[in-house]
Amino acid sequence: MAVSIEGGGGGRSRRKDVNADLLLVPYIDLLTCMVAFLLITAVWTQLARLKVQQRGQGEAGIDPVPPQTKLAVLVHRDGFAVIVGEDQRPVPQQRDEYDFTALGSELKRVKDAHPDKTDLQVLSEDAIKFGTLVKTMDAAMASGFPDISLIDAAGTTP
Repeated sequence: MAVSIEGGGGGRSRRKDVNADLLLVPYIDLLTCMVAFLLITAVWTQLARLKVQQRGQGEAGIDPVPPQTKLAVLVHRDGFAVIVGEDQRPVPQQRDEYDFTALGSELKRVKDAHPDKTDLQVLSEDAIKFGTLVKTMDAAMASGFPDISLIDAAGTTP
């Protein structure tokens, strides 16, 4: 690609021919790498997504819904507490580990007692590890509760 530059001084209108080659290959390589990186990272954002719904207080002007039985699992440092309405059933740890098998069987018993319920709240303290919460939600989904809400357990006692 050739470029010509006008000499701007002294009244002479001579053009100097300047041959300059533009190197587009490194620029194209950079753009190709950027496009590939963006496509790869866009796929990774979709792989590790866990569907959890946030259910909080409703607006003040809405008529209240008739009270339903509240089903929840409280995850605390000593184990679990399965809450059905006003009743709590503790599921303690076994050998300093959370007993997800006992939690699953307790949740299946609750599901048998309330077959129409599909929602469950998982209440968690701040110190609980994320892996423990995911295993708790997996146990709830395996027991027949696909609609899971994750809520902070601030102020809740086991």
